[in-house]
Amino acid sequence: MDAQPAVLSAVNSGVDSCEPLHKVGRALRAGWSHTNPGEEEHEHFAALWAAMEFRLQDGTWDVVLRPFRSTDDNGDLVPRAVKDMAPAVLEAWAAYAETTHPLVRARLHHLLWEARHGTRPIEHLRSAVHSYRAGARALLTKAEEHLEALGHPPEPGREATIEVEVARLRAAKALVLAYGLAAATRQPERTDIVGEMIALGQAALAWKPPSPGVLGRMTAPLVVSTHDKAAVRPLLERAVDEYCGEGQFHYRVEFLEELRCVVGADEHRDVDEQIHRARMELADNGTGLRKLLALEDAARHARDSGLTDALDEVRRTQQKIGRDELSMDTIRTPVPLPVGYLEAASVAIDAADSMEHALHFIATTPPTMSDSAALPAGLLSLPTVYINPNGPVVTRTVESDNTGGEGFLFRQHVFALDMHGLVVEAQLDRVRDRFRPTAEDLVPFFASPGHAPESRMRGLVRAFEAFWEGDVDTALALTLPRLEGTLRRRLQAADIGVITHAKGETIGQVQQLGSLLDKLDELGYPEPWPLVLRTVLGNTEGQMNLRNNVLHDLVDTPSRHRAALVLQIALAVLFLGEEPPARTGPADSGTRMPLPWNAAADQHLPFPVPDPRAHHFVTQYADMHDVVAGLTVPSGIPQSAATVLHTSRELLRHSYFCYEFSTVALLHALIAMEIVLRAKIPDSGTKPLHALIKQGKESGLLTERQAEFLHVGRKLRNRIAHGQRAHSVMPPRWGAGMLTTSFTLISEVWAAQPTPPATTDTDKGTGI
Repeated sequence: MDAQPAVLSAVNSGVDSCEPLHKVGRALRAGWSHTNPGEEEHEHFAALWAAMEFRLQDGTWDVVLRPFRSTDDNGDLVPRAVKDMAPAVLEAWAAYAETTHPLVRARLHHLLWEARHGTRPIEHLRSAVHSYRAGARALLTKAEEHLEALGHPPEPGREATIEVEVARLRAAKALVLAYGLAAATRQPERTDIVGEMIALGQAALAWKPPSPGVLGRMTAPLVVSTHDKAAVRPLLERAVDEYCGEGQFHYRVEFLEELRCVVGADEHRDVDEQIHRARMELADNGTGLRKLLALEDAARHARDSGLTDALDEVRRTQQKIGRDELSMDTIRTPVPLPVGYLEAASVAIDAADSMEHALHFIATTPPTMSDSAALPAGLLSLPTVYINPNGPVVTRTVESDNTGGEGFLFRQHVFALDMHGLVVEAQLDRVRDRFRPTAEDLVPFFASPGHAPESRMRGLVRAFEAFWEGDVDTALALTLPRLEGTLRRRLQAADIGVITHAKGETIGQVQQLGSLLDKLDELGYPEPWPLVLRTVLGNTEGQMNLRNNVLHDLVDTPSRHRAALVLQIALAVLFLGEEPPARTGPADSGTRMPLPWNAAADQHLPFPVPDPRAHHFVTQYADMHDVVAGLTVPSGIPQSAATVLHTSRELLRHSYFCYEFSTVALLHALIAMEIVLRAKIPDSGTKPLHALIKQGKESGLLTERQAEFLHVGRKLRNRIAHGQRAHSVMPPRWGAGMLTTSFTLISEVWAAQPTPPATTDTDKGTGI
């Protein structure tokens, strides 16, 4: 393969640059975009452009760019490794491997070594090592020429200074790459390269100003080497002495930690104490959050190094930081409520026959909680520090959200509960305004279940009175311990263990709230109540931790709607599974309550009444007609499918009376889709749905998007059918949107024609 003059010119364009590979890459990309696909120049531009864009991460060279990028099943870009490049690309690299600038040569030979190209790949490695060293020298010379051209010491931060620093850092990186190749293959040049790295580190300390970035790049690979630790020690000792002034303590800590890696074990304690002093000096030079984080690092080091007195010093210093010194701001995001949202919440209270019925309704009406959520595309997950300002102390550090959508789902749970808390707050206030309950009214009702002794329930009654009086602190302080006690008594009544026996030095004890929450599933509480209790009261990641925060005085007074949420949970723990209270009004008046989940099977079912959750989104049944108005059954589809779609639409409309119908409606739409697929696909027989989807996609009946949608629906149907997931619920208009997609998809598939299989000339001639 011959080199093309235009391509070669672009490759050599970085000779006078302080960042040659970037400049070469830009020139190659421009050449690629200005040539026609299929031309030899175009292919050479593309191959060499890819070579300049490769990045070394965790020991692997990867590239993601046109025209070499690809995507996975989710549409995400997939890096291309060197070994995946086409042979023609490797041949192009080899043709241009002897170019003018040594760093370009080094990059091409390095990649060819990674691909083990040619009959003697080791020659590529040796050429890469030699070229990296030559490139480093060239860049350092370029930096000195820049400085000489200025005629006077440059001012820090000026463009000329930045160019000099870039050239020096590029040179340091080139030496590190040469060292890595030589050390990994035991090349004799390694000793010379180590000498060059030490010399560059010494020079970095002598520059005005010194360059800790270059110095750190030289020391980092030598510190972890078993052969070169002794050689780097004098350089590190000098660096530690150099970086000891204000604003430099973080560099001092960095080089002290590297020095500890190269000294003998008998010197570790002395270096540990130096690290501690440097960290404390770093903290003293900081303020607010920066100071707190520096002290946390100092405490971690003192603890891990066994410096007991030093750890106590950190504690004393840290505890003197006032909350006002942390300079924390509260970020609020206004969320407008739908028109009539809170007014609709009071409808069920107004329809109740009595105070007892109203409170029982609140006790047994759970919030709507999603059991799945995908992290929105493009949403950044930033490193996060959780702080308890009462210390102040860092409680947890999260480098990034490595749980995929799980962390986002936890935040959705908290948001859903806050919205539900507003509803409960409005309903409790409506109970107060309508019934004006007194302690004499509430105590007999709260104490009616067998697990609710009157002596304990008087405190809960006082909590409700405090809530209605606006005293949130008192309401929570009285409710939370009684909630825990009631839950413990319910577990005892169900013969579920709530005690732990003594063992050795461990004393016996009555289990506390955390252990009780872990047993909610054994108690048989229906979903989503176990999730609600854990999210509001638990103290693991993604939970409100209201119980600990309030009872240990770790937060200011919580909002009133969160107090309402705790009061509802207390009612739920009291009355879930209990018979509704006796009706106090006439038998034919008011609105009857929904049946509890374990009510007697022979109890007469009430006449359908509006599901209270529906009032969060529509105000009357007539509004549901507008919700489903756009759901028109496609014409021409098989009658059986049309009937199922009609049923699906009616299920969504009647979710006004049974909110869970929204999920059943979607599942019915999937049944109609299966009917249509069987009608369109020959020999469908009794094939399962996943096989029909696959066959439909292969035949061209289904597009990629349609097949993906059907697979998602199929998996949801299977999870519900096999008991792996409880029925989810969704607002009416969400359900209408999803059904609209289903109706449209069925119409598209019914109108589509499968792509006929390709035939050969022989097939056409013989009729086979």
